Amino acid sequence: MTLCPAVVMMDITPHIPSLSPSRAQVLQLMAGTTTVACFGSRALLSLFVCAAPDPASLLGAATTEEEGVALVLRQRPSFLFASERLETGDGFGLVRRAHAALPELRTLLLLQTASLQTLQRALELGCNGVVVESHLAQGAMVEAIRAVIGGGVYADRLGVEALRATSRGRGHEPLEPLSPRELAAALTVSAETIKTHVAHILSKLQARDRTHAAVIGLRQGLVRWD
Repeated sequence: MTLCPAVVMMDITPHIPSLSPSRAQVLQLMAGTTTVACFGSRALLSLFVCAAPDPASLLGAATTEEEGVALVLRQRPSFLFASERLETGDGFGLVRRAHAALPELRTLLLLQTASLQTLQRALELGCNGVVVESHLAQGAMVEAIRAVIGGGVYADRLGVEALRATSRGRGHEPLEPLSPRELAAALTVSAETIKTHVAHILSKLQARDRTHAAVIGLRQGLVRWD
């Protein structure tokens, strides 16, 4: 007897109204950035290229790890979209090598399945955003881009568990507790005051930058994952 793998059905019709404005949101979020895309699926890559909010900002597209690395080295983009599976190599290797060559690069990795192991591996390699493909129809891409562009870290639903299983954000305890204003989700203050709060947070958490501070905060439960 041959056992056939279970097929997960998904009707995304209910999500169409919320997905329709996504292109405009992505265009606004990514204004002024440059992008390289590297997906193992040629169909997905073609759709990505055709649907790019600003075609002029897309500097290159490829389907293999080596081609992706070459594009990053040659074009020096500000943003890299990659999928876990590539025609040769994989997205994990691409992200690792891309960050080594261009530390300031922001990366967003698409995973085929949601598992603690793959999320943990992606975060250990320094991915700024991790999205499971099946969650794209639920608006996850827009939320991930918003977080990553803003200097934060985005991971799917197992993100907190995966993060706490990695070494990211592990290190010294805060020099002193953060104040209520430093922990606030929103403040009505000037830009200069915000800069002062951020400087205090970085100092107290002994963080290298805002991304490092966000990871430390998530690991230590100082901020909510959402």
